[in-house]
Amino acid sequence: MNFRDFSFLFTALLAGTIARAELVDRLEAIVNKAPIFKSDIERFRSTVPLRAKVDPLFANEPLSKKMKATDGEVLEFLIDEAIILDKFPVSDNEVEQEINGIQNNLKIDRDTLKGAILREGFKFEDYVKMMRVSVAKRQLVDREIRNKAAVSDDDVRAEYNRTRSGSKSFRGSFQLHLIRISKANYKSIAAAKEEATKALDSLNRGASFADVAKSVSDDASHESGGDLGFLSYSEMSPILQKEVQKLGPEKRSGLLEDKSSFLIVKVGEVRADGDAAFEREKDVIRGRLMESEFQHQVRIWLDRERGQNFVKVNSIQK
Repeated sequence: MNFRDFSFLFTALLAGTIARAELVDRLEAIVNKAPIFKSDIERFRSTVPLRAKVDPLFANEPLSKKMKATDGEVLEFLIDEAIILDKFPVSDNEVEQEINGIQNNLKIDRDTLKGAILREGFKFEDYVKMMRVSVAKRQLVDREIRNKAAVSDDDVRAEYNRTRSGSKSFRGSFQLHLIRISKANYKSIAAAKEEATKALDSLNRGASFADVAKSVSDDASHESGGDLGFLSYSEMSPILQKEVQKLGPEKRSGLLEDKSSFLIVKVGEVRADGDAAFEREKDVIRGRLMESEFQHQVRIWLDRERGQNFVKVNSIQK
């Protein structure tokens, strides 16, 4: 075998080795200096139950509620996580302290902890990685998020009213604004509908409800910009009852029609009468709103950090 034949054979063998290595794993992204491989995506899927127990932010992640997330969705999550770990590096000693604290709280030793993790189907090294993530995310919350996330008493009351107001059993009132185009005031029903459609188009283009109501509405409230004040369900016509059940605070209907008119209705403020149900539910509502606000603030922080970190995604990622 001459040198040329040997060189060709060596190149072919090398190419085959590289091809086989690519099948084993593939670089999907780099965040600063940290690589993310295809195997990291697969490991994420296999460790979701473990992550759900130790990751303090995972429960509010949209990804946690998806049964079958795509590789791209998982990769985006892992990129965010790599940014957090880079911004809040956690030493091996800090991870060890965290695990020791858990053992002390449970009154178990390391072997017992490892055995419990193994019985759950996970490796201890996966648990260690998750604890590093957990500490980093708690540091993110404590240093960057907690002081920005706030839920007021008014927020809690508004959310309670929003969730309860869709039921006719709701004990409260709605601030309604109305535009009415009476069919009797036009030469034909088609002409009345055309005028009502123009009014709706104006609203869709951004005109204020009050201005449109003053301009075209022939309801008695048109001089006040269509403001009907606060009405309970029992004080509304059937068509308004039905529509208001679908609308939350500051929401507007499309074009409605009853026997005599074309209507557009907007809900302003919603007020609930004092009741024991709110007192029972307010803490749960506050907790739910706080979780949502935390997630919102985390997303704002991550979006800002993405622009300040080096993130390179494999262009062939599907």
